[in-house]
Amino acid sequence: MSSTLVTTHTPFETPIHVLDLPDMESLNGVIERLLLAEAMRGQSLRVSNRGGWHSPPDLALRSGTPYQTLCDTLAEHFRNATAAAADRVGIELPPFRLALTAWAMVMGPGHYTTLHDHAEATWSSAYYVQAGDPAPYEMPAAGTLAFVDPRRATPSVRGIDLFPSAFEVTPRTGRLVIFPGYLQHYVHPYLGRRPRISIAANVVVQATPQTAQTEPPT
Repeated sequence: MSSTLVTTHTPFETPIHVLDLPDMESLNGVIERLLLAEAMRGQSLRVSNRGGWHSPPDLALRSGTPYQTLCDTLAEHFRNATAAAADRVGIELPPFRLALTAWAMVMGPGHYTTLHDHAEATWSSAYYVQAGDPAPYEMPAAGTLAFVDPRRATPSVRGIDLFPSAFEVTPRTGRLVIFPGYLQHYVHPYLGRRPRISIAANVVVQATPQTAQTEPPT
C-alpha cells in the first residue's frame, strides 16, 4: 500500500541566531578599554564563571554610555528574533516591550563557564566585544560556546548521529548569538593569551498596549 506525505512537522524547534554585526569596531574598542579598566579595579561576581571577571548585571542601566548604545543594538536583534519566532508558529505579535539586563565577562587562559541556563528570560545572548585568540589547532573546541540538546535522552544509532547532543559556536569579534533562555549552555576553557571580552544579556518579552521599547527591569 502506498502512502502520500502530507507534511513533515518539526515541533519544539530551538532557534539559535548567529549574527556578525557590521561597523562595530569603534564601539567595541571603547567598550573594551572601559571593561578592562573596570576589571582591574573591581571585584568579580562568581555565577557560572570559573575564573575571569564578571561585572555587575547593570550595564543596561548605565544610560548615556557606550553600553547603552550596544544594548539598543541588542534590543533591535531581540525584537527581530521575537518576530521570527512568532512567524514560525504562525501567530500575530501584539505590542510588546523588552526588559533587558546585561553584564560583561573578561576571560583569560583556562577560564570557562559551567553548564547553566537563564530560565527566567525569554531570550539570552552573548556578544563578543573582543574574541581574543583563536583556539589552538589541536584543540578546536577551546573557548567555544556550547549548547546542550534540550530534549530528553534519545537513543543513539551506532555510526549515525541523527540527534546531535550538542551544538557549538565559535566566538568572533562582533559576533552576536541569541538563543532561548531555557537552553542550557557552557563555555569550554579559553586558552588564548589576549583577554576575551563578552557582554551577555537576558531579555524578558512582555506584552503591552504601549509601543515596543527597551527598558531596564523594574
